[in-house]
Amino acid sequence: MIPTEPPTSDRWNDITIPQVKWGTLDVVVAVTVTMLVVIAILSLGGAIGTDAGFDSTVSTPTGYYVGLLVTVLALILMHLFRSPLWPILATLAIGVGVSAMSYQLASETGNGTGEFIGVPVTIITATAMSGAFAAAGFAFSTVRYREPISSLGFVKTRGIKPYLFASLMWLIGLSVLMFWLQALVWFGIDVLVPPDTAEKALEKAGGSIVVTIVLAGILGPIAEEIFFRGYVLPGLIKRFGIGRSLLLSSLMFGLFHIDLGAIVPTFVLGLALGWVYLKTGSIWPAIFAHGLHNTVAVLVVKYADI
Repeated sequence: MIPTEPPTSDRWNDITIPQVKWGTLDVVVAVTVTMLVVIAILSLGGAIGTDAGFDSTVSTPTGYYVGLLVTVLALILMHLFRSPLWPILATLAIGVGVSAMSYQLASETGNGTGEFIGVPVTIITATAMSGAFAAAGFAFSTVRYREPISSLGFVKTRGIKPYLFASLMWLIGLSVLMFWLQALVWFGIDVLVPPDTAEKALEKAGGSIVVTIVLAGILGPIAEEIFFRGYVLPGLIKRFGIGRSLLLSSLMFGLFHIDLGAIVPTFVLGLALGWVYLKTGSIWPAIFAHGLHNTVAVLVVKYADI
């Protein structure tokens, strides 16, 4: 049964401070392992796609070598720190297996990309990669420390107020991003202009608004919030306190999006989502705000005449 109160025991200025067993070292290991698993799925899945005759942007045999190397590194790291292996191995196996099966059964769309059951394989692979975040969050918390799922923020909220607050924080963050974009235009700093991620996702999904929203507006936000807000943020608070932990977890969130232009926008979004989690004591409002942000971006790209 889902508890009605957050798994916390301390409040400071109405901020919920999650009390968890994992700490900073656990977070560093989890972040590193997650990065390696994502690279492994991308490399191995892409190499299989290339061998199947599709344009996957990953060459062979390099993709196989990179995928196997980072997998070994992840296993060594987890063994050294006595981390649970099976959730990560299962995620890696499922991710690569789903990608490989999709490429083998895919049909060529005419532009070198593969499509399976009407969905581009790149989208299927991206979904599998998102699963690595959720798997790492669960592996290094509920599995390793036998913590309840509520330790990751999965607690029931009361009423609509937490979601209204989450929406308000999203709007504030969005306003900051609009000012940031305008400043980049004023000063002509093109290198920091955010990539049109929503448009790229929509293109990869063959223009399917449903597929794109399921991936970017539902599955992606759930997986990323489990990891960055549910796992990383509480683990850092023990050592760095609320303010610095919020900054560090948001910076990690930004850096994981790789593109230089995406770092600042995702950092700002991470600050807003982290604050929502700390103020509400539940991960659900943060998931809602994250999904709202991504869904609105997709809908604007799809339907707005801009």
